[in-house]
Amino acid sequence: MTNNRILVVDDEPAIRSFLVRVLEQAGYEVQAANDGREALARLETAPYDLLLTDIKMDHLDGVELLQAARNRYPDLAVILLTGHATVPSAITALREGAYDYLLKPVKNEEIVATVAAGLHERDRQQRRDRLEAIAVQLADTVRLDNHDTDEPPNRMVVSGMLKLDTAAYRAWLGDQPLDLTPTEFRLLLELMRVPGVVLDYIKLVQAACGYTCARHEAREIIGTHVLNLRQKLGIETGQPHYVESVRGVGYRLIPPEESASAQQ
Repeated sequence: MTNNRILVVDDEPAIRSFLVRVLEQAGYEVQAANDGREALARLETAPYDLLLTDIKMDHLDGVELLQAARNRYPDLAVILLTGHATVPSAITALREGAYDYLLKPVKNEEIVATVAAGLHERDRQQRRDRLEAIAVQLADTVRLDNHDTDEPPNRMVVSGMLKLDTAAYRAWLGDQPLDLTPTEFRLLLELMRVPGVVLDYIKLVQAACGYTCARHEAREIIGTHVLNLRQKLGIETGQPHYVESVRGVGYRLIPPEESASAQQ
């Protein structure tokens, strides 16, 4: 028996019942939804490990459901089923983060094998995220242990019109002071230290919040702080000091020289 929870989505009752029966016989805990909207509602009320969904459905099709589910639950494994396969649809599904793409009619053993492989890949990714978080934490601990405490710290950090006083926790954009929370200040400081360089979610959470977590958690946590920071900076996309998202990786601060060269 397995503790993995699977959500099956198909608007055809006979196919939905078939998928549920096959997976329950394989030892999984299975719930079902009639369409994409019901599936999203179920995902919001209970944790699932894998989503098995039809593509062609009314209201919210399988690819749209995939996009919404992956944005909200990035560690959710997703497998798509379709009776109308095309090369572009398969490419779109895989590009959007689907683990696999199966063509109806599909055999019982193929469903079970694909689901097992998808869950295995999900577990492997979660283990890798945890190890990466530990590695980042250990690297920062070594860096701090090796830091020369006799060297006076550089109190002011400046990037173009942005200026931070690291001792007083004060920030300015030009002549205008910025009303930042301590977390927002530390986040901006980390980005300003390496302008133009992409910093991953885990490192940013550790620098801004002071703790380490898995990648999918770090992505959600830091995303909220970045949104607030962008609003307080009042800087639009592409301008110097805009906090730019690099999808699936992290964030970077656009340095003044990069924006200037782009406008030439």
